[in-house]
Amino acid sequence: MNFEFSDEQSLLREQAQRFLQEHCSPKVVRSALENGGTFNRELWHRVATEMAWTATVIPEKYGGLGLSYIDLSVIAEELGRVLAPIPFSSSVYLAGEAICHYGSERQKETWLPRLAAGEVVGTFALAGGKGRVTPANLNLGVLMLFPGKSWLSLMATLLTLLWLCAAQTQAMGRV
Repeated sequence: MNFEFSDEQSLLREQAQRFLQEHCSPKVVRSALENGGTFNRELWHRVATEMAWTATVIPEKYGGLGLSYIDLSVIAEELGRVLAPIPFSSSVYLAGEAICHYGSERQKETWLPRLAAGEVVGTFALAGGKGRVTPANLNLGVLMLFPGKSWLSLMATLLTLLWLCAAQTQAMGRV
């Protein structure tokens, strides 16, 4: 078996390294940490609009690129290497994946294009009822946050909360 990255994936890695070297210096990371722990909105915008990394594994049908998880891992590794202060993991492989796999068609049509475009920031939450968590009582939640405010402000002025319920998809299928 060949465990090497393909030529396209190696090119993707090089492209990511060049982009991040130019736009995500240690100064950018330090600034995000020193300014209350908020993410860098300019970098987030560039990652979404110039590089389209937020659309990596979202299906083309919903405005994504429909690339592979290996491609996503190449990008994620480079973002991690520079400690990019953006909500990539929460939006792309938590919220995006939860919606892709467990969301209703309406939820996919509503949220995946916005996640792919970087218009919203998402995260994933798991809430179980009393006792042991089973598929019957499992509630999956995806919290959609709009960039432009600090995390605390976003939490305080929560604009949209989307619940995906594995056991009650139709009952909770409204957006």
